[in-house]
Amino acid sequence: MRRAIHLVVAIGISALCVWLSMREVDLGRVAESLRHANYFGFTGVMVITILAFWVRAVRWRFLLQVDRHVSTDSLFSSTMIGFMANNVLPFRLGEFVRPWALARRESLSKSMLLATILVERVIDMLTLLAIFGVALLVAPIAENTPAGRLVQGGARLLLVLSIGLTAFVVVAERNRRFAHAMINLSPRRLRGSAGHLLDRFLDGFTLFRNVGKLMQVFVLSFVMFLSFAVALWISAWSLDIALPWYAGLVLLVVTAIGIMVPAAPGYVGTLNVACTAGLALYGVGKTPASAFGWFYFFSQWLPITAVGLFFLNREGLSLSTLEHVREESA
Repeated sequence: MRRAIHLVVAIGISALCVWLSMREVDLGRVAESLRHANYFGFTGVMVITILAFWVRAVRWRFLLQVDRHVSTDSLFSSTMIGFMANNVLPFRLGEFVRPWALARRESLSKSMLLATILVERVIDMLTLLAIFGVALLVAPIAENTPAGRLVQGGARLLLVLSIGLTAFVVVAERNRRFAHAMINLSPRRLRGSAGHLLDRFLDGFTLFRNVGKLMQVFVLSFVMFLSFAVALWISAWSLDIALPWYAGLVLLVVTAIGIMVPAAPGYVGTLNVACTAGLALYGVGKTPASAFGWFYFFSQWLPITAVGLFFLNREGLSLSTLEHVREESA
């Protein structure tokens, strides 16, 4: 019953966001913009997207607590299957599918791999904050517009989450007894698995004691996110939307904040609103911004889903196989 409620709420949020992004929009002009878009650019964005996910897969290797080599093929296959699952299945199952797929292929610990996803999210947020900070140094965002206030508010939320999570990790790693005391506040049936996952999570932060490996992780993180920033800029170029070179950096952070909001599979709606808000900072109206939102949405959804389904089929799996992964990973 609870899962059904969550699904209804997520779909409702997506529907509301689609309506907000399309309200007062000239649908005819949106269709015309998409029809006359530069689809060489669309193809380029899809290629860059897959390359960015390949970089994410390579980065994942540095987060693994294993004493043997894990192939890039396994890492990339599991990554694409996981993000494909986020595109087509509810409840963001891809966050569980990705470590499950790699554990299945390489006979690794599921809890260790799930913990690496949590560590990865911390690194992602820190990288995005650094990129946003650079963008603000180049061109500060005024708060005298609704879009500016929305972006600044989202950036503050990202900052608070990053500081809060980093502070918890620092305290917990230095005092695991305190961390486990916090776990004991959870329901009794979850304490064992939660405590084990917490230990794995904190073990993952030994990465921060290895300066050389940490620098490699952040270099790969910047390469990955800057690839997405280039993809966003190319998307605007493909629709004849003139933007300054640094706009891709701002749009990157805005869209990243947007897809944090619970929504239907594929981040539909929340991504569209984020694109509209980000482009409004540069004086782009809602109609061209709406066309941009759908252009970018499909340039992400199509290649990730297609490549993910290819690897899923190669592994002899099906979508129905993935529906119970969350319970298996618990």
